[in-house]
Amino acid sequence: MKKYYRKLMSLALFLLALSGAALAQTSDAKVRAQIPFNFYAGSKLLPAGTYTISVNRVTNNVAIFQTDTGVGTFLFASQIDGSKDGRSFLIFHSDNEGVYVLQNIEEPYLGLHFNTSRKLSVVAEDRPGSLQRVVITALGN
Repeated sequence: MKKYYRKLMSLALFLLALSGAALAQTSDAKVRAQIPFNFYAGSKLLPAGTYTISVNRVTNNVAIFQTDTGVGTFLFASQIDGSKDGRSFLIFHSDNEGVYVLQNIEEPYLGLHFNTSRKLSVVAEDRPGSLQRVVITALGN
């Protein structure tokens, strides 16, 4: 009986060690970015400032919060190709009227895409070719 108990305990410890290793692999990736304009993240308008962006690599959920004030939001994303040069970027689309919308986050091994807000989609339909792409480089946290 002691023999089976020891085997069971060994197996339990081994499984516990494996689950810890799995959790370490799925930890959030964090970057900082200085965004010099107000922008939409999802449907929420966020002010210009320094933001910390945390990406859950398993679920592709993103938390974006201003460092000083705590203003921010959570976003759901779909996966796309990551950046090719090893840097992290935030990519915005903008119209000629100063509306900026967070479109993509690209990291070395993961890219995420967000659905654009309805307002920017309407602008794009009204004036084809009026959207500009704005890229902000993110810094490691």
